[in-house]
Amino acid sequence: MLFAKIRTPLLLVGLLFLQACSLLSSKPEVVDNQAQQLGALPEGLTEEFSSALGLLSEGEFENAKQALQQVTEKYPDYPGPWVNLGIAQLNLKEFEESLASLNKASEIKPDFCPTHSVKGIAQRELGKFKDAKSSYEAAIQCNPQDINSIYNLGVLLDLYLHDEAAALNHYQQYMARLGEQQDDTVKSWIVDLKRRVKVEEPKDEPAEAAAQQQPEQQVAEESL
Repeated sequence: MLFAKIRTPLLLVGLLFLQACSLLSSKPEVVDNQAQQLGALPEGLTEEFSSALGLLSEGEFENAKQALQQVTEKYPDYPGPWVNLGIAQLNLKEFEESLASLNKASEIKPDFCPTHSVKGIAQRELGKFKDAKSSYEAAIQCNPQDINSIYNLGVLLDLYLHDEAAALNHYQQYMARLGEQQDDTVKSWIVDLKRRVKVEEPKDEPAEAAAQQQPEQQVAEESL
């Protein structure tokens, strides 16, 4: 089971990568928000960014990285290209460079939700587990429907921070959001964690002890 749990979050990078391509495709975040601040998007940005995203979606990470580096050099004031550059660098295992790109995206637009989600992966790969936890939490606060960050936070808490109770909670949240399309692997993790997590039940006070304390309580009340 441990081997499967280590591999799964790494494979999730691919899911995040596809999701980010969709979210960062210049329509909801880059076009609408940035256009309000910086005016109409340059025609070259839309064309070059779309081309780079195509390379990214096809798994051509080195070519995508080079294309996105050119985009960020020409148009440095948009967070989307920086986040996608970070994703390309993640897939190339250039974790320090990826984190630098994601930090740049955060400087440009701190409330750009995908930045937090992807940054958590880079930080985890670098062994910065507490920072990764903060990034995943920021991603979920920014977008409560970010199911990938809920899952990733659960894995981080489980395998790296060894907080089994919190990990169980996030796995359960993840499964609840899946609806009918349940994840059998995560379901097995939940079963395992439930066996290991000790939930302390409140202890009932013995009736005799309670009876002995009752007169003292009454005396105290009367003295008031």
